[in-house]
Amino acid sequence: MTVCRLITALVVAAVTGAATTSCSRASARTSADSDTLYIAVAATRSSPAYFHGVELALQKLNAERPHTARPFGMRVPLLTQTSQVAVAARFRDDPAVIGVVGHTGSAQTLETAPVYGDLANNGKHAVVAVTPTATNPQVTRASRWIFRVCPTDDDAARALARFAADSLHLDRVAIVYRNDLFGRGFTRTIAPELAFERVGVAERDPYLAGITEYEAYAARIARSGVPAVIFAGGGVDAADLVRALHNESAHPVILGSDDVASILDGVKATPPTPAPKRRGRRAPAAPPPPPDDRELFRGVRFTAFYDAHRPADPEAKHFAAEYTRRFGQAPPPQAALSYDAAMLIGRAALAVGDDRRRVRDWIAAVGSSTPPMRGITGIIRFDENGDAVGKPVLVGRIEP
Repeated sequence: MTVCRLITALVVAAVTGAATTSCSRASARTSADSDTLYIAVAATRSSPAYFHGVELALQKLNAERPHTARPFGMRVPLLTQTSQVAVAARFRDDPAVIGVVGHTGSAQTLETAPVYGDLANNGKHAVVAVTPTATNPQVTRASRWIFRVCPTDDDAARALARFAADSLHLDRVAIVYRNDLFGRGFTRTIAPELAFERVGVAERDPYLAGITEYEAYAARIARSGVPAVIFAGGGVDAADLVRALHNESAHPVILGSDDVASILDGVKATPPTPAPKRRGRRAPAAPPPPPDDRELFRGVRFTAFYDAHRPADPEAKHFAAEYTRRFGQAPPPQAALSYDAAMLIGRAALAVGDDRRRVRDWIAAVGSSTPPMRGITGIIRFDENGDAVGKPVLVGRIEP
């Protein structure tokens, strides 16, 4: 578990543009349980925050539902399923599933959009999917059955550019981006936004996760003397770049996309090494502990879509307290966004019943022909594409 937290959350842009079923038990239940409506979660088991957020939503939905309404439960991917398309097809073909929270990444959501829309059968078995964290702008254009509750990459890029100009008063930056769907899209958006804010881009460097050696990047950035680097990629990759910059005695401000919040996840605190006891012959010296370089990352900024330490209302405060009590840590954005996605699906089912098309249409109308929904992560209202508009983008800072 990372020791970083969102210690400063600056709203730099409100960009327009039984109670619950555990994961292990839910996967064993079958669609024969017709008395239960299931909300499926299309996430990997290595990311438990998504499931935890949905668990708390199911708890609330089951507490709110009338006695005559069917209870809610959770469906999760099978342990043997590695294909995103197979996961989506299983959920679509399960008549007890009323909606899906997911997928969590943009590429996976784009890949599975035709499955949820059931294009092969002209939408006969289509089921709505509400992604909590897929940020690529094209995601909701892929199918009318796909919605999102998070801001887009465009929203985050605009907010970061505004922060660079207005809060840090930067005149030049370098951009380092992961050479994939996310990184290229983020860079295409932020470059003109920086130009609009009169912040020059000294260089743009693509990288490949797990392959790139950052020493050459760091040497170029050090020679250019830019005061900041915008990093569009993963936290582990950002950590490698920061270390390389440190070795070049360069210390630009790092401004990252939302995944950079996980920069400390791979950095372990170094425990003291006890001295070996002598028993006759001298024991061999213990190997030196790995270096603890967490301080290198102090001050790294990143975009975020939720701050557990600043709840917007009593319900958000209760959610943060209950999540902390249940799971031993403050809820990360993935949990809060998954909670909101599940609440949307559940409230739609409570309002219109178990007809999938009516559930989809109820969600599409949120914020237009029906009132917006107050979520843990902010007010939710959808535009014609299924994007949640007006969601705030925050900027956090790493504090080891």
